[in-house]
Amino acid sequence: MALETIKTTRLVGNLKVEDILVKQYVVDINVQGVSSISELIYDANLYSQNRAEMRKQEEAFRNKRYEVEDAILAELAKEDTAK
Repeated sequence: MALETIKTTRLVGNLKVEDILVKQYVVDINVQGVSSISELIYDANLYSQNRAEMRKQEEAFRNKRYEVEDAILAELAKEDTAK
């Protein structure tokens, strides 16, 4: 028997109109800086009515994901250089 511990980073982005959850992104980033992404639309009508703003928020969330991925990759490069 063995215990395997896997470190991941999870980002959750909830896009809302007022207090109504319209769309959710879940991003899991592994120790190599590779993302797995899922998204779910809870209210298609509100999404389509607010598409322009939703897309701006989606871009901001994507940029946050890239920031976290890049930080993980920079840390890996730093560790490789130290070896």
